[in-house]
Parts: sequence; C-alpha cells; structure tokens
Amino acid sequence: MTDRLAGSSYPSDAGLLAELREQWPPTAEADAAIGRGYVAPDLAASEPAAVVRLGDRFAVALVAGPDGSFRVVPLARDAVLVTTWRQAVPGDGLSAFVAGVPMASERAIEADQTNTSVVVGERAIVKWFGRSGPAPSRATGLTAHLDAVGFREMPQPLGALTWASPTGVELTLAQGDAFLPEARDGWEWAVERLERHVNHGQTLCAADCDPWIGARLGSLVVRLHAALLTPSSVIPEPAAIAAPAVAAAWRDAGQATLNEALRLTAEQDPEAGAALAAIEDAVRADLDRLPLDRPVAIAPVHGDLHVGQVLEWSGGLAVIDFDGNPALGAAANALRQPPERDLAQMVSSLDHVGQIVDQRSAGHARQIIDAWIARTRRDFLATLDPDPALLAAFEAEQECRELVYAARFLPRWRYAPVATLRARYG
Repeated sequence: MTDRLAGSSYPSDAGLLAELREQWPPTAEADAAIGRGYVAPDLAASEPAAVVRLGDRFAVALVAGPDGSFRVVPLARDAVLVTTWRQAVPGDGLSAFVAGVPMASERAIEADQTNTSVVVGERAIVKWFGRSGPAPSRATGLTAHLDAVGFREMPQPLGALTWASPTGVELTLAQGDAFLPEARDGWEWAVERLERHVNHGQTLCAADCDPWIGARLGSLVVRLHAALLTPSSVIPEPAAIAAPAVAAAWRDAGQATLNEALRLTAEQDPEAGAALAAIEDAVRADLDRLPLDRPVAIAPVHGDLHVGQVLEWSGGLAVIDFDGNPALGAAANALRQPPERDLAQMVSSLDHVGQIVDQRSAGHARQIIDAWIARTRRDFLATLDPDPALLAAFEAEQECRELVYAARFLPRWRYAPVATLRARYG
C-alpha cells in the first residue's frame, strides 16, 4: 500500500468536459441512493463547470454552487456502455486508483452523511468531499499542521487529491488517511461503556470498558490543543486575539440560533417548545456571558469535536474529521476560535451519551446516568481550565444548534438536547 495518494493537483480537462455536458446528468445506480455509494446529489438541474480526468475509466466532475463552492461528483465509465459516464460507487476501483493500488478492495463507510469515505484494501481510507471550496479545505490544512508538529493521535494523513480552480485556489476533492483496524467511534464505544455500567455495574466491566472516560478524553484534548497551538510551516502563527467586536458577533449568532431553535421546536413539537420557553431567559443569560469588554485568546480548533470524532482502536484513541461543522457557515467554521468551542461541543456530546442510554433504558437508571454525566464532565474539564463564561455561552449555543439540526434533519434526535437543557436550566 502506498503512503501517499496517487494524485496531487489536476487541471480541468476541456475535452472531457464537453463530452460530459452532452450526456449530463450521469446515471446513478439505485443502491447509491441508499447509502452504499458515493454522495449522489440530484444533478438534473445543473451541469459541470469543470472535470478532472483520472485515467481512462475515472473522473471527478465539479458542479458550481451559488456561494462559490463546487459539488464533487466522482464518476466512472460504464462497464458495458464504455462511452457512458455514471456516478461512481465503491467497488468501481476509483478510490483504489487514487490510493495507488488499483487492484485493492473497496468498501464504503456509511456513517458520514455529508461526505463519502471508502476503505481501500483495509489499509487506507479515501474520503470524498461532497462539496469543496470556495476556500481551501479546513481539514487538509489542519491535519497537515498536526502532522508537521508531530501529533500522532489521528489517522496518518496520506495526502490529498486537489483541483486547481479558476480562481487559483487548490480545492481538495478527496483526502487519504491510514485505516485504523478495529476502530469504533464514540457514539459506539462511549455509549457501550455507560450501558454496561448501568446494566451490570463497574465491577462486572472489563478493564477496557471502564465507564469513567472523562479524564482520558480530557488528556487527549489537552494534547490536541497543545499541538494546534504549536507553530509549523503550515500555520506559522497559530495564536491570535479576537477583538470585543468579534465576541459581540458570537453573542449575536448565539441569540439568533436560540431564536431559531425556539421557533422550530414550538412549530414541530409544542410540548418540547413549552419546556424550552420556560427556560429561555436562563439560556439567554448564559449566551450574554460572552465577554465584550476584553480581548479573547483564539487558536486553531477542531471545530466539530464530539465523541463521534474520537475513534477507539487497537492502538488507543484517535481524533478524526477536522472539516468543521457542515451545518454551519464559513464564519462559524473559522479556523481560529476560542478552545472553549471544542470543549463545549465535547461536554455536550458526553451529556447526549447519557440521554441516549436513558432513552434506551426507559428512564429506569436516571440517577446512575446523572451521576455518570456529572463525573464524566468534571473529569474531562479537570485539566483543561476553560473560561467559565465562554464555556457556558458556547454550551448553550451548541444545544440550540442541536435543536435546529433536529428540526431540519433528524426530528427523533430532539429528545437529547431538550433533556440536556432541562437538566441544566430546569
């Protein structure tokens, strides 16, 4: 297996672009629409603005969006109608070709709904971004920086496949990382630990299933943030200061998110909406705690740090997915932010682990779960020393974001942020 992706930066192929436009949109296999294949968008109302040719059988089309970004559409030539291009699926060999091992096996990882990740030969993962640009990839820059300063608690980056856009920006189409054997994300391993603790007690849990995971995660984040704050050739000056006007913009964004969460929840679930209305003033008070009278230290952050972004594998723990939050805009995904952003996201997700287990146990273990949440939160924050005002404000905003996400994409998830907010403010 190669230790680098086969491709680096490619220009658009004018001849292939003309060919694709004549037969656009490409066909899609039925099973691609149910999660086995690459991201399969509706392309009928668009046409490619550019295309990268990868040998005779593979290509990547770029469909321009109104915000300057591009939809990334991996393509393969049809095996029977060799002049016809269709949307690629794992098994076609595209990811194996890009990884430099054309005959290797391919299988999709179905957990990521925004991008598509394909395991190649059980030794590498090629992640195809669903959308790229208008700015360079946040993930590619951060992983290159962490690799340069010697942070090893992440999958080893193997390189990226990029496209030279018309504006001269190198946009990442796919990124390769080493595959971690036996890896499971935190929504599996953390939930499993708490469930075993609830069902059997810690004395019956194996040593590798210790339910008290807060200190372990806290130590990992300490090392991650230290590495992010270390200068490198990729990010020579990571540390910066945010002026009070920037903090005011954070506060306004948080208040706007709360307003949207209240409105959407009340429209879709009146009972939950009433529960939120009862604690609205307390949530607003925490959002107003963002300091406007002093500068705030900022640095590169993960940007979407929750337990699902921490893999447990045979070699320990590893942090993944530095893309930022796909549901947020560019300002909210800025590279440099207060580290408390990451901490708020993680403690929120730890609380949600408890809400998941409580839901599964039908409320019969509420006291045990509440004690687990309290201790895990305390252990996680013990070595991190966050600014209390920043942490409180960003926690409140994070739960509001979860409510907006639930309203727009996953209504059955609403119970978790509602329960967390009621426990915190009720």
